[in-house]
Amino acid sequence: MPSRDSKNEDEGEEFLDIDEAPTEIDPYATLGIDKSATQAEITKAYRKAALKNHPDKVPESKKAAANTAFQNIAFAYAVLSDERRRRRYDITGRTEESLVGEDGEDDFDWLSFYRGQYKDIVTTQAIDAFSKEYRGSDEERDAILACYTKHKGSMNKLYKEIMLSDPAEDKDRFRAIIDEAIENGDVEPLKAYTEETEKSRNARAMLAKKRKNEEAQEAEEHASELGIGANGNAGKNEGMGGLAALIQQRQKARGGNFLADLEAKYAPKGKKGSKRAAKDDEPPEEAFAQTEARRTGKKGKKQ
Repeated sequence: MPSRDSKNEDEGEEFLDIDEAPTEIDPYATLGIDKSATQAEITKAYRKAALKNHPDKVPESKKAAANTAFQNIAFAYAVLSDERRRRRYDITGRTEESLVGEDGEDDFDWLSFYRGQYKDIVTTQAIDAFSKEYRGSDEERDAILACYTKHKGSMNKLYKEIMLSDPAEDKDRFRAIIDEAIENGDVEPLKAYTEETEKSRNARAMLAKKRKNEEAQEAEEHASELGIGANGNAGKNEGMGGLAALIQQRQKARGGNFLADLEAKYAPKGKKGSKRAAKDDEPPEEAFAQTEARRTGKKGKKQ
């Protein structure tokens, strides 16, 4: 089995620490699925877990834990996505047995498989496929209502936690879900939510749209440098294609936590201290005004 700190000599790309295959895990429990799960359900559970736990999405202090979690998730998928491996695991209850080929030899290259999953989970196709399955689903609705209750009606915090959420696109949709739940008695009408002004909601949406445009422009610039387009081909980048290109560029450079900035909403955050907490609760219109002031100041300095 490959050892830690392995490198891809052909590409000169250094990956995060790669341990030996985590054969002690229960693949079904790792992906949070039943033993009767279909292949489609296995793939869906894998995409969700992998996107949540991708090492490039977390702060440096949490990378080691995310790296371990991602390896467990990738290995669980390696076992369950292959019918022969899954059948052998179901019979023996041992993942190491499932890796043995028909000739009795270990025919599974864990290092190559992990590298492929590490990069492929953030392709345009993977993100789009997961988005189509998740947005508008019962699972998303349950997550919205759980976050609403957890954060006592704070929509700022809710948007930071709900996967794939966008204050500009989801403003009306999320409120419709919460309003219906309040009317049906599923959740309580909480003050932070019921007293939030239209001005605050619009300011949050405007700020989100501005940030999204800036990120898309940065993605297009990096994708142009790579000579690839929205679907991995030469040409202009649009939407998620540019985002995926930029993610892949940053992964290759190994320089920083770009996903932590763009997609921190995919997973709940730990406490970062009073300063961070104050930022989360800051009224959207004030945050928007501060961003505009910084932008104007930068323009003034350039002139």
